Amino acid sequence: MRLVLASLFLTLGVSQAAALCDAGSTTVLSCTTGRGTKQLDVCITGDRVTYRFGPHTAPDLRLSAPIKEVAHQPWPGIGRAIWESTTFRNGAFSYEVYGAYDKIDQTSNGGVTVTEQGREIAALTCDSGTAELGLFALSDAKQAAGQCWDADAQNWGAC
Repeated sequence: MRLVLASLFLTLGVSQAAALCDAGSTTVLSCTTGRGTKQLDVCITGDRVTYRFGPHTAPDLRLSAPIKEVAHQPWPGIGRAIWESTTFRNGAFSYEVYGAYDKIDQTSNGGVTVTEQGREIAALTCDSGTAELGLFALSDAKQAAGQCWDADAQNWGAC
């Protein structure tokens, strides 16, 4: 069922944004922000997940982490929207990237919230109609890497 849902959402959520993901990568989230001036991408390549943000031609920021180490909150399976979030850390800064698909409106959206030592310093949302989602891609990659989600403990651990 998840595979059917993911295929449907990928088809419905295809955007006009040009993803910065490398060839052979899996897109977790790709969209533009700031009326098309910046590109936000989260991509899976091999055993790593990468966050990129900035101009289309040369991102201002690129963070990469092993799939097993990146913080990822999978969809809990309830609610109007199917959503997931992934957090990248860079020193005192955290970048929580989220993507969601509204099952009723059949629209995709996403964005990033930036915090410094736990204090929000920026919140950017994807430009309307540009969010391309790869819902469940990171959850599936974590499972393929031997991790399972413990809903009670709210964390990933060995299966």
